[in-house]
Amino acid sequence: MSHTFETLPENVKQYSAQELQKLLFSAIDLGMQIKESHWTMAGREFLSVHRLFDEVHEVIEEATDDIAERIAQLGHKPEGTLKSVAEKSTLPSYPKSFQSIDEHIEIISQRLAYFAGQSLQALANIEEGGDPISADLITARTREVDKLVWLVESHLTPKK
Repeated sequence: MSHTFETLPENVKQYSAQELQKLLFSAIDLGMQIKESHWTMAGREFLSVHRLFDEVHEVIEEATDDIAERIAQLGHKPEGTLKSVAEKSTLPSYPKSFQSIDEHIEIISQRLAYFAGQSLQALANIEEGGDPISADLITARTREVDKLVWLVESHLTPKK
């Protein structure tokens, strides 16, 4: 832990940094899964979904950066190496292969929803821990991710 003039009590900073770190592992993993899907899809709707996933990745990348920076503001070192992410992310693993663009859309929708749920849990924990600034950050970013879930899954063919 490094020195910071952040006014929260040390135990609150420690707790919030731990909660945010869990979220950071999943955010980095999510960004990589979106890119993996973006790079490997093919089919009739390729261009529109490819562009959509670029936009989705940009939002996740900004959230990732905000989370890491907040950890640093709290006086802790954000951990984001690929090795640590691979070991510590709780996001479900990315499937090995797909048959259709709909499968890509479905899996990214599921991953976004998982991350939104994890973010809501972190939000509840951080609010209870007494860190309103980190809670506000997570609220804003979760709102964006929740909207992405709807935006991405709206591209799925309705099931009858």
